[in-house]
Amino acid sequence: IMWGGDPETTPWGWGGMMPGRIESFFTEAGIKQIFISPDLNYAGAAHADKWILVLPNTDAALQCAIAYVWMDEGLYDREWVEAHSVGFDWFEHYVLGNEDGIPKTPQWAEEKCGVPSYTIRAFARYWARHAVSIAHADGGGMIRSPFSHEPARLEIVLLAMQGLGRHGTGRFGDLARAAGRSGRHGGSG
Repeated sequence: IMWGGDPETTPWGWGGMMPGRIESFFTEAGIKQIFISPDLNYAGAAHADKWILVLPNTDAALQCAIAYVWMDEGLYDREWVEAHSVGFDWFEHYVLGNEDGIPKTPQWAEEKCGVPSYTIRAFARYWARHAVSIAHADGGGMIRSPFSHEPARLEIVLLAMQGLGRHGTGRFGDLARAAGRSGRHGGSG
């Protein structure tokens, strides 16, 4: 998933043409690329298998709805979460609506983020069935807006719900930086 970024035009720290080469490699290797952003940026237009249009600064609503689908349908690794996280019960309490009486369903999120509820459900189910890593390519809108700490925090919660650190599951930027320092590919995905 490329969430809120455009590695073709914001490659700071990635090094020249490397982002385009990586995106092309993903395509050639059959790795699906899903772009989530308010704009169909250059990399999304050139490489995305799917573009999900989310309204600016509403990523947290989309992320909560994804978590809701996973909780409601049992599509996350509860054992892993219980063994490797602290405080998930509070997050679950909030997402299921026990804190404020408002379950964070795909229908709830659709009104806030503009992504149709059927798209949210389909995307959540797709993600739950596949090893997924997330990249930002130096951010984009998701990390450059008011309260941007919320989608950043929720991104890690979603990755944890799918077993963060397992093969193919993580943050791509962290893995790419680690590979660059060591001169070889490594990490978990």
